[in-house]
Amino acid sequence: MKIEIIMTGDELMCGLTIDTNFRWAADSLSGLGFDIKYHTTVGDDKDAIFEALRISQQRSQAVIVSGGLGPTPDDLTAEVASRFFEVPLELNEMALGILEKRFRERGMELLEINKKQAYIPKGSKILENLWGTAPGFQSDKGNTVFFFLPGVPKEFRAMVEGYVLPELRRRIGARIIRSKLIKTFGLRESEVAQELRGLENNHVTLGYRSHYPEIHLRITVHSETDEEINRLLTDYEKEIAMRLGDYVFSTEGEELEEVVGNLLRLKKYTIALAESCTGGLMANRITNVPGSSDYFERGVISYSNKSKEEFLGVPSSLIKSKGAVSAEVVESMAEGVRILSNAELGIGISGIAGPGGGSADKPVGTVYVGISSKQGGTFSRRFQFSGTREEIKLISSEVALDLVRKFLLNDV
Repeated sequence: MKIEIIMTGDELMCGLTIDTNFRWAADSLSGLGFDIKYHTTVGDDKDAIFEALRISQQRSQAVIVSGGLGPTPDDLTAEVASRFFEVPLELNEMALGILEKRFRERGMELLEINKKQAYIPKGSKILENLWGTAPGFQSDKGNTVFFFLPGVPKEFRAMVEGYVLPELRRRIGARIIRSKLIKTFGLRESEVAQELRGLENNHVTLGYRSHYPEIHLRITVHSETDEEINRLLTDYEKEIAMRLGDYVFSTEGEELEEVVGNLLRLKKYTIALAESCTGGLMANRITNVPGSSDYFERGVISYSNKSKEEFLGVPSSLIKSKGAVSAEVVESMAEGVRILSNAELGIGISGIAGPGGGSADKPVGTVYVGISSKQGGTFSRRFQFSGTREEIKLISSEVALDLVRKFLLNDV
């Protein structure tokens, strides 16, 4: 089943609104094994919306349309759908009853303009919106089923889960499709594909997505029984893990900081950070995980040389002789924050995020990460990155987290 997603709205076309609905829908549908072939975005223009519907009907078996079901003059989707399906737009009593109920529950008056949302193409199936006022509707043309849903993200997502997914599952019949997301870090997309050559066959497909600085891999398997699906997923997951080794950090969809947090909790370790070029980004990522207070002790943003000396005890002579961006200084930072906090692990990060500040010996993108452990001593690694200031900060936090992950795995 080829699926197309059509997003409508001038706010999307001019960049005022980020299209989060498509990203969520594509990820959710792909995760269940559905094949998203096309994504179209059009403005609030009758002819453009009509043409998008016409083209989608020629190439897709299921089309999800988001937006344009509100009460204002620029909400055109139902009117255009009426023209496309060649049926009149009529006041639907069920839709009107739903609207009246919603406004009554909210203690609001149903204005005449709001009744526009109850005008639905004749013969369409009403999809009740339990999370807002605009009802959706479902219609078929030829071999294609169309789902028209509101554009408000909360409403759109709930209606995809409540109506679209069950209907799509019903239409594909007995065939079972299941997917699994595997996250990797440290290899380029081409390198991941190179390592996994020959793995695809009639039962399994692999999809690659660059999610900077990570590479995500989706395994989709097809079979007739749950038992066979589970066996195939297990077998292919093991094969991928064997081929990629410790570049794989998650097979359950976790973020890298979640994986690190689980390992810290398993070891009953606490961690403290001394960040310079990342400006607290690593601490932010760690503390975004619920329950991180179990293992996160503190974070120090020691951006200036003075702060490195005063808070972490880094000798000024060391900074002068080796430079703030050096193995010796990040090791001293890591050890200093570990001793200061009495944590099991101390992490130091220092680098040149750019766009200025580099030199021949230490160009922009030079980053050092140090790890100090109560049991394992102190060490550091040097990295050389490229990209924008934001990208260098992000990948610096990523490599630091990944170093902690690998250290803990080897130490467990």
